[in-house]
Amino acid sequence: MLALDVNEVSHHFGDFCALDKVKISIKPGDFTVLLGLNGAGKTTLYSLITRLYNNKTGLINIYGHNVRDNSTEALKHIGVVFQQPTLDLDLSIDENLQYHSALHGIPKREAKIRIKNEIKRIGMLDKIKMKVRSLSGGQRRRVEIARSLIHKPKLLLLDEPTVG
Repeated sequence: MLALDVNEVSHHFGDFCALDKVKISIKPGDFTVLLGLNGAGKTTLYSLITRLYNNKTGLINIYGHNVRDNSTEALKHIGVVFQQPTLDLDLSIDENLQYHSALHGIPKREAKIRIKNEIKRIGMLDKIKMKVRSLSGGQRRRVEIARSLIHKPKLLLLDEPTVG
């Protein structure tokens, strides 16, 4: 079974064709980088995979689950770091990660353990109670990556991971 299977996916913005019959197959454990010029459609593809946009053509499967027909099951297998920051600047690191854990249905006791482990992994345990607003861009990005791993996804998607 493929971790990600994108088959014959096209996407248009009005008359503009952003993607034309894209095919990508990624096996579990693979490390894959998508490179291209600005405007090449990388973020559009990412938005289709994560269901920010609805794919009208082709198929997108995550671990065998079609994102259009069974998005809940498909999306629970992925961790996502978007190109634009999505942390709440007025919450602490801990509060941001607690909120994200709750969205994934992780019980509070388990969430505390997972949050501590991820924040420790990124070397920011001493900053866990700090407001995100007070962090540098790089520190915020590390917190976003930690957040994407809280629910132990099988597939991690990073759009412009070095931004910040």
